[in-house]
Amino acid sequence: MTPRIPTAGQTYGTLALAAFFWWVNFGLHWVNFWIGMGTAASTLALLSFWFAGVPMDRTEWTWRAVRIGLISAALLYAIFALGNTLSGWLFRFAPQQVSAIYDIRHEGSPLAMTLVLFFITSPAEEFFWRGFIQRRFMHRFGGKAGWLLAVCVYAGVHVFSGNLMLVMAALTAGLCWGWLYWKTGSLVPCILSHAFWTVAVFILWPLTPGV
Repeated sequence: MTPRIPTAGQTYGTLALAAFFWWVNFGLHWVNFWIGMGTAASTLALLSFWFAGVPMDRTEWTWRAVRIGLISAALLYAIFALGNTLSGWLFRFAPQQVSAIYDIRHEGSPLAMTLVLFFITSPAEEFFWRGFIQRRFMHRFGGKAGWLLAVCVYAGVHVFSGNLMLVMAALTAGLCWGWLYWKTGSLVPCILSHAFWTVAVFILWPLTPGV
């Protein structure tokens, strides 16, 4: 399907649905986190395809895009490692909240979580948050304003977790992936960065001891 700019109703309707999904998964914990987020992200991505087409084609898979994705994932991990250390010094509540984020690791096996993160939630979230929501906002408000507004909304839905460190993590990561999409015009670096970073930070080299 040829990419289209979604209407205001489609944009804000799916945002309301995203807020509901994030409330259920991060706030209410009604279902297994990995099943819930996999379902939520996939549903939002499919709706975005239905309303606005697929915002990517195979020609975007270039070595340059792959390099940007991998390098940005490594840089983002380094930023989070530094931020984790600094927040532990500055905020007494930070270590406990970071540990709470990692509690979701107990809801699935390492292999299952890796597969969900790499092949489902990371690509699906990028299709929805950057390829659908941010693309609409940039079309409506301009590049920079659209990028920043999309980042605020992306971080905002994480408020349902009641975890300030998770909100700040979403804000930081959203700034990175949103900037990549704004500057490259391609979702490939965003998807790769998101996928490799999440597997690194949740599975391979978690940023809190004892998980």
